[in-house]
Amino acid sequence: MKVRDRDRGAISVVMVILVIVVLAGAGLIVDGGRVMVARRHASNVAEAAARAGVATATPVSGFRPDVARAAAMSYATRAGAAPADVEIVVTADFVSVTITERRSTVFLILGGRETITVRATGIARLAFSP
Repeated sequence: MKVRDRDRGAISVVMVILVIVVLAGAGLIVDGGRVMVARRHASNVAEAAARAGVATATPVSGFRPDVARAAAMSYATRAGAAPADVEIVVTADFVSVTITERRSTVFLILGGRETITVRATGIARLAFSP
């Protein structure tokens, strides 16, 4: 038996391993980037919606929770969040908004994961005493 015949097919094993490593790396880069973008967007929308809710209060009219809730929901939906993905908590001195975002995957779908879900919360407090 020649040495050449013994090594026959060895490059195929190396190539299969290399393709798996490259796909895993691409999955981490692309889908990891999508997670970071979704988290940042959800955080920005949650914080801005909470500020929009608190901004409805004035020293003259005071703080009305129903108006604050409506303003926060309005901002969140205009920013692209579905109403079902927005949770709003209004108390006497703060507004808390939690946004849930779902993004489809590009490479992780090969591993059976079709979507990535992230949540972010923004809280805004009143800046004056009513």
